[in-house]
Amino acid sequence: MQSTTQEFDVCVVGSGAAGGVMAKEFCEGGAKVILLEAGKQVDPSQFLSHMWPYELPYRGLRDEKQALFYQGDVRQSIRYEDSDQIGMDRIRVLGGRTVHWNAVTPRYAARDFREWSLAGVEEDWPLTYEDLTPYYERIEQMIGVCGHDDGLEIVPAGKHYLPPLPWRCSEVILKRALDTMGIPVISVRKAVLTKPYDGRPACHFCGHCMSGCDVSAVFSSATAMIPQAKATGNLTLRQNALAREILVDNEGRARAVSYFDTVSKQEKEVKARIVVLCAATIESARLMLNSRSPRHPNGIANSNDVVGRYLHGHLGKGSYFYLKELEGAKPFNQDGATDHVYIPRYNHLAGKKDYVGGWQIQVNFVSYMFPYQASKLPGYGPAFKAQVRRMQPALLFFGSFGKVLALPENRVTVDPHHLDADRIPIPVVRFRFGENDRAMWHDSDRSLLEISSRLKCQAFLDTDSPPGGFASHEVGTVRMGKNPKTSVLNSYCQAHEVKNLFVTDGSCFTTSAEKNPTLTIMALSLRAADYIKEQRRKGEL
Repeated sequence: MQSTTQEFDVCVVGSGAAGGVMAKEFCEGGAKVILLEAGKQVDPSQFLSHMWPYELPYRGLRDEKQALFYQGDVRQSIRYEDSDQIGMDRIRVLGGRTVHWNAVTPRYAARDFREWSLAGVEEDWPLTYEDLTPYYERIEQMIGVCGHDDGLEIVPAGKHYLPPLPWRCSEVILKRALDTMGIPVISVRKAVLTKPYDGRPACHFCGHCMSGCDVSAVFSSATAMIPQAKATGNLTLRQNALAREILVDNEGRARAVSYFDTVSKQEKEVKARIVVLCAATIESARLMLNSRSPRHPNGIANSNDVVGRYLHGHLGKGSYFYLKELEGAKPFNQDGATDHVYIPRYNHLAGKKDYVGGWQIQVNFVSYMFPYQASKLPGYGPAFKAQVRRMQPALLFFGSFGKVLALPENRVTVDPHHLDADRIPIPVVRFRFGENDRAMWHDSDRSLLEISSRLKCQAFLDTDSPPGGFASHEVGTVRMGKNPKTSVLNSYCQAHEVKNLFVTDGSCFTTSAEKNPTLTIMALSLRAADYIKEQRRKGEL
């Protein structure tokens, strides 16, 4: 194994939302940082975002536009056992999932941190919304978030937003219908620039955020955070560096990270005083479980067997509505910046339910390049084609995302007998939706049927299919908590058992809400960075 003689102040593993924040904050604070990224940078000139489906080998049906972001065997080197219909969006590219995300950034509400106190399920977080509020504010200003304060407790707001995105015709029609039901429709909050900000240009409304933004109007760690870290002269970036094990000293503290260079095919080692894992929910747990030693025989910081447990995320569902008011209209450009409006959780407004949690709805985030109705309509020939064309301007799409409970039996383990292409034991996922999850799922179906009855439309609602997850929003496998017996981390994302080990990606979540997790991941990372800097100043780290 090759080992460097230099000892870094901090080793950050993963360069996405969490890793970008940590690298930037530490470098600007004067620390010498090494950032390990399992993938490599994809230049925006290589993005296929503007190509039409007919220009792609499989007409876009095999995710050709996003294939550049899934390097190596990351899509294959995972196994699901005794699991419901779920998928893990592991990714390898500089910038992580911020390179191709929808950038929706709602804050968690105060109630989302207190599920045990308010509903008697799961556990309360070891911090409150008030603890995180200043970090939400700072992150929103760092990355540039559009939208405004709608005065809703379920989606609390900050003080500094860029102008909201303009609404489409279908979204105005939607609001008119939902106003009669008492369901709010608001401007979405997204890390998308509606005017030039922080040296990046405004969105030009091409409609392809999730295939990569070639001008960086969508926030990406690769084009915002990491360049700022590099500018300090304190960052060492190693790409194609797949972390395989956290090495410890005689006292069980992290002393180095062993990684596999996927280009040279050599195992290497970097020394660091502090190790911060930002590799995402599955990979951070995998790395910790693979880090076995005499001091940590069950994996680092895992004497309580909690690492890998409490895997959860979002129930996901897509529904298509074709509005009669827009059917047959002359073609017009409605690409935009994917979704422009947002339907926050509303089921709590209708009284007590027989389940806990709720769902949000993100509107129109699918690409208008593709005629989704073509696969749903019967027939063929000229009449069929004419109907597809008539319906194309009328699309209104709902993507609903619902809360899933964190249960200890849903977990990630590793298989030491099944190695990936780089000779590292693969993760094994076991997950089943619980009774609460399914009860909420059925109520969301009922609600969507009621909404469709208020819209003059042709609706395609798949109410018979089982729930699916996690919509790239998986969390919880290295969770924080007040009790070291039932959690891995404290409120600052610091391992209870290994004081110089931190985990700040989605795996640190105690529970999940219906909201997208990324803004909360970044706020938690910023809070942890402040804590680490203060502990270093005091000489305690």
